[in-house]
Amino acid sequence: TPQEVYDKVVVIDAGHGGRAPGATKQGVNEKDIDLAIVLELKKIFEESDENIGVYFTRTDDSNPTFDQRVQLANKSGANLFISIHNNSTRSGRMSSTNGTQVMYDERSEASRQFAQICLEEVTEGLGSRNKGLVEGDTIYIIRTSEVPVALIEVGFMTNQKELDLLRTEDYQRQA
Repeated sequence: TPQEVYDKVVVIDAGHGGRAPGATKQGVNEKDIDLAIVLELKKIFEESDENIGVYFTRTDDSNPTFDQRVQLANKSGANLFISIHNNSTRSGRMSSTNGTQVMYDERSEASRQFAQICLEEVTEGLGSRNKGLVEGDTIYIIRTSEVPVALIEVGFMTNQKELDLLRTEDYQRQA
């Protein structure tokens, strides 16, 4: 099992993919930013000498089903499950709304604590506005995760400043 090989096991999900672009603004698809952030995270883990097993739901422009994504975490017995996304306003219009939010499983104190750590680390690392934790049981991968899960909405694609930052490799790596 992964636990016999690694000290910790983490599953990282790049949101959307394939024909599911997520939010789209100014010709930029959320799926591409989500994947770029995950690929930067992959490099960080590859450079680390920690004994952490990291599994990715996708490292290309594919679109695994929600069930495939969450089952990778559940069946591997992961210690943590992180899903990377980017936000937009309800209307989809550009606005001044900005910042980082993290969704979690409100039935799990471990998920809430993990989400809080993610929120604090990402907002500090990016200098982004802390928009708080959001209960996420309406989201399939959160509701069905058997391991502590955090769905990180890194920034708002409907905010020009954040969209410009999210498009840069430096910001993606910081995230």
